[in-house]
Amino acid sequence: MTAGKAALCDCLMKGNEEFEKRVEYTANPLIEDGRISGMVIAFQDVTDRRRLERMKEEFISTVSHELRTPLTALRASLGLVASGSLDSRPEKLKQMIQMAIGNSERLMRLVNNILDFDRGEKGRLVLNRKQLEAVGLMRRAADAAEHSASLAQITLKVNAASSPVYADPVRILQVFNELITNAIKFSMPGTTIQLSAQLGGMNALGRPELCFVRKGEVCFIVEDEGLGMPPEKLARIFERFQQGDGSDTRALGGTGLGLALCRAIVEQHGGRIWADSEVGKGSRFYFTMPIMAEVEVP
Repeated sequence: MTAGKAALCDCLMKGNEEFEKRVEYTANPLIEDGRISGMVIAFQDVTDRRRLERMKEEFISTVSHELRTPLTALRASLGLVASGSLDSRPEKLKQMIQMAIGNSERLMRLVNNILDFDRGEKGRLVLNRKQLEAVGLMRRAADAAEHSASLAQITLKVNAASSPVYADPVRILQVFNELITNAIKFSMPGTTIQLSAQLGGMNALGRPELCFVRKGEVCFIVEDEGLGMPPEKLARIFERFQQGDGSDTRALGGTGLGLALCRAIVEQHGGRIWADSEVGKGSRFYFTMPIMAEVEVP
């Protein structure tokens, strides 16, 4: 008995709504006396591999778009400046230079996000933690986003009692920036984005999602009145390479790396990050931080 030539194929196996698998299988005929007497078929589950490949393709496509857009604008504005055609129009010349600066900063943020994401995945982000005031951090985050919120006709509010927090201010402001930027993108004019904080171990004020915030932690909350997300999208929102709805990403900008990077930053601080949302009623993002440095007991 000998084995014939194997054939490699893949197929999609479906059951109920919770069962969908992509498999590869190899069919290897067994030949005896010149006739096929049987078949050996080996199946391999490649669902996760195919899903990761698809997410990587979407990520590369989105990053390419995010790179090409500012590069095109940068080249156009600098080309006009270099041509000398704006020499007699100083206001327009200044506008083109400012546009070039803005697009170069956008490119820098994109590159930094990609590098930070890689470091965060490996747990190698450099943290310079300090004792800070939670309210001060939130006000700095709100001030940084005020211009973008104003252009979108959205109100930013900070509502929190005084609380200490032990964190790297640059990294935590990076998390706030991502959450607030997303909230602005997916909110309608005339709505409000609220930043608040809740100490762990205190009355959760009727909010069961805060009941498990531990004593010794402060929970920051960014809440909007925007489009909201369905449960299936919410469940994957912090995954690496997760783009969510590709049409939203392309229309509103972004690489899809931001929330994965937020998770890496928060977890490296020893905190947790999660969200809840309802379509048409907005989203709430939560993340916890320690209120002080851990003291080693001798």
